[in-house]
Amino acid sequence: MEVAKAVGWSNAKQSRIETAKLPITPADVMTLALHFGRPAEERDALFRDAQAAQSSRWLDQISAEAFAADVREYVALESEASEARIFKIDVVPGLFQTEDYARAISMLGSAPDDERREERVQARIRRQARLQDEAPLRVRCVLIEAVLRLQVGGREAWLEQLRRIADLMEVPNVDIRFLKSENGAYRAMGYPFTVLSFDDSEPDIGYIELLRAGVYLEQDTEVQPYVEAFEELWTSAEEPAESRELLTEIIGAAG
Repeated sequence: MEVAKAVGWSNAKQSRIETAKLPITPADVMTLALHFGRPAEERDALFRDAQAAQSSRWLDQISAEAFAADVREYVALESEASEARIFKIDVVPGLFQTEDYARAISMLGSAPDDERREERVQARIRRQARLQDEAPLRVRCVLIEAVLRLQVGGREAWLEQLRRIADLMEVPNVDIRFLKSENGAYRAMGYPFTVLSFDDSEPDIGYIELLRAGVYLEQDTEVQPYVEAFEELWTSAEEPAESRELLTEIIGAAG
């Protein structure tokens, strides 16, 4: 879409705003008004109207600085999705993180006096309500064994995170499986990714998170290789019972 490209949005965001499936924010209104060259007085009026009509969704209450722009857009899409297929190689997904783990991750690369750090942590934790709302997000997740063994945040924070994963493995709409290190090379080595699916027949969206930005995959030819890679990873991963056994073994050895 030409407008999406011009203002720096993904096509998925533009489409879902146009079909009223994704609430438009005051900042988005101003971006469009500037793009279409509306007079300053009209822009200000539209901005005020958008502020007055803004949804009470939790994401609308989080400051713009709490997420990078690309991450904020991803979280908005995640909030509308019906299923997420997640593959991680070195970090626990944000949907599963404990506060201490999220805090340790947030400290990496940020200034010691970063005033927004705690807000980012709490925003990440609030995302997790999506796993337990009226129409909970279905999650299939494959984690490399190394994710479980990295002691992020220190030993106690690490163990708390492992126990959190163990608890989530008992949640009906969450299926977490592990790829053992001893199995050797695997599909998509070095390329963590997420694929979001929607109940309204919207096409799947792929997302690759980079250090300070995110890449969206929206064309079927772009997304399909990741869908296929995930299914192969899923088949290669340990079954639920064996995955729980591996996690229990790691927790027990640390105890």
